[in-house]
Amino acid sequence: MVEFFKKKSYLSYFILITLFTVLFVSVELSNDKLYANDFKVYFEATIDFLKGNNPYIHPYGLDTGYFKYPPTTLLFFAPATYFSFQTVKIIHIILLFACLLISLPLWQRIISFVFQIQSPHWLLSLSFFVIAIHLTREFHMGNVNIILLANFTLGSWFYFKEKWLLASLFYGLMLILKPIMILVVLPILLYKNWKMILLFSGWGVLFLLMPALFWGWSTNWNLWSGWVNSVTAHGEYISNPSSLQFMIPTILGQPDSWIPSIIGLILLVVIWLKNHLKSPPNKADFWFWISIFLGFIPNFFVTDSQHFLLSIPMVMVLLLMAKKLNNKWIWISFALGMLLFSFDSMDLWGRKLSSKFTEWGVLGIGNLIFISSTLLVWSKLKKVDATSHDL
Repeated sequence: MVEFFKKKSYLSYFILITLFTVLFVSVELSNDKLYANDFKVYFEATIDFLKGNNPYIHPYGLDTGYFKYPPTTLLFFAPATYFSFQTVKIIHIILLFACLLISLPLWQRIISFVFQIQSPHWLLSLSFFVIAIHLTREFHMGNVNIILLANFTLGSWFYFKEKWLLASLFYGLMLILKPIMILVVLPILLYKNWKMILLFSGWGVLFLLMPALFWGWSTNWNLWSGWVNSVTAHGEYISNPSSLQFMIPTILGQPDSWIPSIIGLILLVVIWLKNHLKSPPNKADFWFWISIFLGFIPNFFVTDSQHFLLSIPMVMVLLLMAKKLNNKWIWISFALGMLLFSFDSMDLWGRKLSSKFTEWGVLGIGNLIFISSTLLVWSKLKKVDATSHDL
């Protein structure tokens, strides 16, 4: 593992993201624009709660800055309250940088092994450019999606090594930090890994009861009730044209509805079932599908655009398989997906045109192109492998 981090491709990646982070943070600080409004929600909600108030009642920072995260996350952010916000947001940026350092290379290591495809030297750098626009928003807002990504990749690494306790811990931290990550659990259920399911249940009970150990049962009950109410109200003040809930009804001229999201999820499960019935499951199948369900999360749930960062493991799988097939139409499809997904910036298109792109759900369409392309390439690659075995 140590040798991997000494490779030239990783060193290039390290230099690239270091320059990106230093340059971005320097510009933001010099212009006094490193607001970190998303992180401010965690920070101020935790302070407010420690003063004896309900953190789920009013917004923090922006009008939409409601604290809508499980009560256990208050424990995670409690140490940050010993510092000033100006200090702790820099610490948070450093943490995001560290998570970015390990996430993509670790995932590259996993998929190169399970798919038995030598990873091209350009994979990490190109993957970075795919999500660079979203990274600027992540750093600017101070969100935790890169931390989610790091928990996913660390959990995946220990899952790959069959160290179930550590794997379930990192996946559990990922879920309690943002429960929308629940779709990642679907492949574990579909492939019937009962050890992981049992450990997940144990971590779930622990995280559910953890606030009670610090603040008592009554406070724990009130916190979880407040969280449920905040999640229920979330859809009333946030919309995301890139989610299927808004994208498809907008195209059809209908009011927003969860039906397209549910249909999309069912469709993925049906494709998995068809694949499962054709051939016995193997490790490559599992890692392929966990990347697909992870990539589908921002299309399924109504959430911020930064969550599309979670698609990068799936995009890396797409790039790795595309490199093996080397079909020009696959690369054209990837280029189209990247055009819509990676260049959604007001600085590039101007406020008016960028607003139109947002209204049309261009980011979500780009992600759906990535998902469709990955499914298509996987199908073609399995046919090629089957043909080669027949020969």
